Formats: sequence, structure tokens, C-alpha cells
Amino acid sequence: MQSYKELLNDISRKSSVLRLLTDEEELALKKMLVEMLQSFISVCDQHNLSWMMGGGSCLGAIRHHGFIPWDDDLDLQMPRRDAEKLKCLLEQGAMGNDYEYTCPNSGKDAPCMFLKIYKRGTRMVELGQEFSIYPHGIFLDIFILDGAPSYKWARKLKAGVANMLRLIANVVMEAKSPISEIQKKFFQTDKKTAIMMRVRRIMGHVFGVFSHQFWIDTFDSFVKDEDTDRGWVTFPTGRKLYEGY
Repeated sequence: MQSYKELLNDISRKSSVLRLLTDEEELALKKMLVEMLQSFISVCDQHNLSWMMGGGSCLGAIRHHGFIPWDDDLDLQMPRRDAEKLKCLLEQGAMGNDYEYTCPNSGKDAPCMFLKIYKRGTRMVELGQEFSIYPHGIFLDIFILDGAPSYKWARKLKAGVANMLRLIANVVMEAKSPISEIQKKFFQTDKKTAIMMRVRRIMGHVFGVFSHQFWIDTFDSFVKDEDTDRGWVTFPTGRKLYEGY
């Protein structure tokens, strides 16, 4: 069964509402992402922080010596203890005034449950985020590697709670966001996705008695585990959910 995000990706490829980037736009985007990556690497090197490429970014670096031709983002990964240090450094302005960031448990709300670093002075609006209060710049996604329980039953239990908290946080954010005209046209192209969107918004209003910030902070605190040396690790915010990695 496809995830909500996979359904959106499938529909976007068939939609007449959205368009592909031009070659010039795609080149400019990738150039900016590489520039941002170099600034990120510089901070990590200065402070001895571990990081790695993830997903299609890793595959592209190895197979294409750059981006996968149809890819237009950068996915990075960090162990929890290094990511926590990076958060402190970002708060202190380690990457300079040209950058800003969002993440859970930072004292303010964030659009998602992992660390995002944005380039100020750029603009890149994601579907569903047209009216959001969050930054709209070109970004790097940084997924955090957490330790996981050694026993299978404990991993399954933790996965169930983590995935539920993640779903609640997502639907609460969707419910509080206005539906733009482009979204309405977008969802009209697929009845199944339109129904799923309505169900998710209803769930979001139900759980919205607590703020989105409350839910993402709760999720992050629940999955946080800096012990990545005992054998079992996971990326709780990955597309395949807690147990998928």
C-alpha cells in the first residue's frame, strides 16, 4: 500500500496543475544545494561531527558522481548525538546569517520532525506549505539516526507508538493549514487521494486540541536515543517509518 506522500508524488507526475522545472531552474537549484552542502560540511569538519549522504543523494554521489538526473534535493543523515550538537551550533549562528533552521524541541514550531536547514534569500514552496509560517527557502533535509531497542517486541512496540505520534503530528499540521486553489485542483485529479486528505484533516482537527509543536516535540523526545553503539539503529523520520530502516 502506498503512503500518503507516495500517492501525492504519483499524482503530481500526471497533474496539469504543476510543471517540471526548466533546465535552467534545475541547474540553479542544484548549484545552490551544493553550495549549501559545502557550508554544512565546513561546520561539521570544524566541530568533528559525523554525517553521511542518504537515499537517492548517496546513490547519485556513487553512481553519477553528483545528483541522480531526476533528483532535485539533498538528503543527509547524522547520528543523534552529532545532530544535537549541530542544533546548538546553528542556534549560535555557526553557518552564518545566510542560513536558518527548523527542528523539534527547539522552543518553537517546525514543519516536520527532522532537521531542515534553509538558505535565506531563496524561495522554494512545497505543496501544502503555501500559507505556512515556516521558512520557504531552498533546504537541506537532515535525518537523525537513533538507537533502537535490542528486543524485537520492544522495537515493535516503540515503532507502533512512534509511527502513531508521527501521523498525528502530520495530520494536525495539515488541518491547521488552509487549502490553496492549487491544492484543490491537484486533489480533484484523484478521488482516492481526495478522500484520504479529508480523513486526515478530520483526524487533524480531533488531535488539534494540542498544538502541532506539542506533537512533534513529543515524537522527537520519544524516539530520541543517542546510544547507537549497541547494535540496533533506525531513522524514525524516514519514509519507511520506524521499522523500515
